[in-house]
Amino acid sequence: GDAPAEDPAALLAEHERLAAEFVQMVQRINRTNSATPLRDGLTLADALAVRDGLALRVDALRNLAQAAAITQDRFTKSEVKFRSTVDVAALQQQLNQLAVEHRDLDAQIQGMNWQTDLLA
Repeated sequence: GDAPAEDPAALLAEHERLAAEFVQMVQRINRTNSATPLRDGLTLADALAVRDGLALRVDALRNLAQAAAITQDRFTKSEVKFRSTVDVAALQQQLNQLAVEHRDLDAQIQGMNWQTDLLA
């Protein structure tokens, strides 16, 4: 018989209002990103997709390099010897180059974020 601390109908109404504001904000951000040129015909939206793709590639190469660089101590000659099937040094160079590209693009995106006003 006790009254709830907060009115559930009011909470639900506030949730609906905030959800609608969220949708509107995401739409404005998407419109702004699609209309904002970054460089060389690349929009901010395109740059975000490229940055995310670079991040995926960096993560995959980092995981591969870590797995390929595992060393083991063998105590007897009968123990299985592991050998890397990839060139770890070349992989690390490729990883470093992709990481630089990712950081540079991310810095450009962040810089553009400070210079761009959100479209209505």
